[in-house]
Amino acid sequence: MKVRDSGMPDSEYWNGLFDVPLILERMELSRETGTTVEFGSGYGTFTLPLARMRKTRIVAFEIEADLVRDLVKKKEEEGLNDILPVEKDIIGQGTSLSANSVDYVMIFNLLHHEDPIAILAEARRILKPGGIAGLVHWNYDSRTPRGPKMEIRPKPEDVYRWAKSTNFRVDSATPIDLPPYHYGFLARKD
Repeated sequence: MKVRDSGMPDSEYWNGLFDVPLILERMELSRETGTTVEFGSGYGTFTLPLARMRKTRIVAFEIEADLVRDLVKKKEEEGLNDILPVEKDIIGQGTSLSANSVDYVMIFNLLHHEDPIAILAEARRILKPGGIAGLVHWNYDSRTPRGPKMEIRPKPEDVYRWAKSTNFRVDSATPIDLPPYHYGFLARKD
């Protein structure tokens, strides 16, 4: 099931809404992390730069077939063979990955789903002990140029509470600032 209120603008505009190098650094993705999984890879906004930075296996789940085809084309053009694009409804079907099998799960701009706990639970299930779920979302601010409607947009305290309720360790209730329009948390599986 596609996440509610998650239509995508054109890729150039979308990609311009993020300081990708800053987000990758602050979300601890610029270091070697082993196998990384992305829930909702979209245009490859984070997948492609991450693959260019380091050689690591990245499983990029996306529900929209055209976005998966586009990511396959981009990865082939750039010779980024460590990206595995997968068309799948991970919310309805799960990831089908083994428990305790990945090092990092990227959950960027998805927690406005009707059941964010299910998304976090699947991330925790597939993470190895010591693994990290990077949780990024739009600031709770109606002045952001994009993002879900305010009535379904999670506040940082919601994301923190959901992560804790799914048995993640989050070292601080204060979100990581990801300007210009986002915040994040590092949720660790003990």
